[in-house]
Amino acid sequence: MKILILGAGQVGASLAKYLNKDDENEITVIDKDVANLSDLARHLDIKTVCGYASYPNILEEAGIRTTDLVIAVTKSDERNILACQIADTIFKVGKKIARIRTSEYLNQAEFKAIAPIDFVITPEELVTNFIKRMVEEPGAEQVYEFENGLVQLVETKAYAGTPIVGHPIKDLHAHLPKTKMRIVSIYRNGQAIPAYGDTVIKDGDRVYFVTKKESISKILREFRRVDTPYKNIMIAGGGLIGLNLARYLEQNHNIHIIELGKERVVEIADKLENTIVLRGNASDEDLLKEEGIEQTDLFLALTDSDEINVLSSILAKRLGAHKTIALVKRNIYEDLATQNDYVDIVISPDQITTSGILSHIRKGDTMRVHSLRNGKAEAIEVIVHGDKDHSDVVGKSIEQINLPEGVVIGSIVRGDEVIMASRILVIEEFDHVVLVLSDVSKIHQVEELFEGYF
Repeated sequence: MKILILGAGQVGASLAKYLNKDDENEITVIDKDVANLSDLARHLDIKTVCGYASYPNILEEAGIRTTDLVIAVTKSDERNILACQIADTIFKVGKKIARIRTSEYLNQAEFKAIAPIDFVITPEELVTNFIKRMVEEPGAEQVYEFENGLVQLVETKAYAGTPIVGHPIKDLHAHLPKTKMRIVSIYRNGQAIPAYGDTVIKDGDRVYFVTKKESISKILREFRRVDTPYKNIMIAGGGLIGLNLARYLEQNHNIHIIELGKERVVEIADKLENTIVLRGNASDEDLLKEEGIEQTDLFLALTDSDEINVLSSILAKRLGAHKTIALVKRNIYEDLATQNDYVDIVISPDQITTSGILSHIRKGDTMRVHSLRNGKAEAIEVIVHGDKDHSDVVGKSIEQINLPEGVVIGSIVRGDEVIMASRILVIEEFDHVVLVLSDVSKIHQVEELFEGYF
């Protein structure tokens, strides 16, 4: 696939790196900043063009006439919209994805009707929804949704002294006989290991399991100490993510927001009803102490600065915050944050945004894609099409399907019913199948398997 990425900022660069792993993709990136392009070109085998991404001559130079997909992720909503308009009207590009952050555009039905954009991506909304799910499930390290929330993929860490650690996976069924769940992947010392019935869960394992939302907390108690619901939450950063999260949480939680910008403090205070908004630096030790950091159940560092997010989370943890979550874009800060458990959970906004875009790129009827393990693994939801004569999976049990190594079917949604995968489960047409790939390079084999043919 020939893909043209407009904008080499954090999101554009992350997309280029991720999509370039696929040898079948031919990537071109446009950006007006030659330094951004030079950095990408040094590390990736891609084409770069310096210039404004909404100029027709620049788009022409980038080869837009033969492009299959345009992804507009510049910092300007207007430039993204205009670029998609030009790509559609002049160059007849088949598929266009744009990042749009301004609510005045997003809230207008007329805009959606006239803008020639096939899919709109709003990173702040994606990240906000991701954090909401984590706040709702205190023991989870990551929570990913499939089929409109009917199925959840949960990542957690296993701790010694809990019911399942030191025991084989099959013991879970004895502990939770009425609970629908399936372990789909285990990471031990950074390496994926098969999750068989006889596989013994060890202290420190990162475990991924699929289940229904109402069963998550019960299952988590098998792997870790009981995590009580969060009540007192402190948010560092009053940007769109911090504001929208506070607006969602303030009815049922005690929320404090720390924001450095004087005008922004006034602006968000006017938009919130039950949240205490403070002006200050989130890495100010005295301020954190004054606001009762030792009584804080959850500290969320959501500023635009990786440095502040990591440092304020470390400080909050040392001052007594029960759990800390930091938004981190660059790998170097993620490595620093996760050393010695300084920060409990690190969230990558670029990985979340990439996941939102991937579901519109994958072949076949792919409904949802979640990038896992810094892009090394992937979880996907695909709809099955075809019949027994025109599909490699319809009418076959899971054990009869020639799944690539490292690919596991976690569950199936059939109508409104959630069915956990088993060797004898037979796939039917229109099933929504949730799969986890420990090796993302196997994606094309999975696509071909589930695509159906006529």
